[in-house]
Amino acid sequence: MEILWSLFGVLLIGAVVASVLRRRGATGIRLAQPGDPDAADPAAYGFARQEELDVRLPGPDDALLRALRAVQGGQDWRAAAALLAGTDKHGELRWQRVQAFAGAASLELAARPGEGGRWLRAWRAEAPKDAGAAAVHAEFLVQQAWRTSTVGTDEFRIILEEARAACEQAALLAPGDPVPHITRLAVARGLGESHEEFERL
Repeated sequence: MEILWSLFGVLLIGAVVASVLRRRGATGIRLAQPGDPDAADPAAYGFARQEELDVRLPGPDDALLRALRAVQGGQDWRAAAALLAGTDKHGELRWQRVQAFAGAASLELAARPGEGGRWLRAWRAEAPKDAGAAAVHAEFLVQQAWRTSTVGTDEFRIILEEARAACEQAALLAPGDPVPHITRLAVARGLGESHEEFERL
């Protein structure tokens, strides 16, 4: 019984403290703005300032940024093809680059329907046996499904089924490359495939 009274007392004190904080207008933790006397300068600790961070990438990848600028600026896929061809298949960097190219094409298409992402369509048409193009296309379809349609709709399922076929083609073009299989896992998750299917992948 004493434990119950103790627990009741703690809850009562917590309610009183919460009420007082609410009345004072406490909003919790706030982010100090640059120049604010409470703001610590990240550069003083060896970090980049928030406004200097590029949150699109998990780390610096100047080669990818140059290729993205070339691809998006001139709508020429060759910079992307060259970068992926020179990227080791057995590292996370390849996956990050495939995601970045696919995301760029998807966002371009969203911004300019019918026009955006032409470079990816041209890449697939002009180099149908390019493993990098196949991997980017498969990931592009997955991103399109999640960005442009509602989960559970026919449109969502159709796009992901097309992505599944693209993953299989990409895997055939690049044996030993894990990227098509990683993308295939996203397809399986979106389609709600069985546990056995996940194990097979």
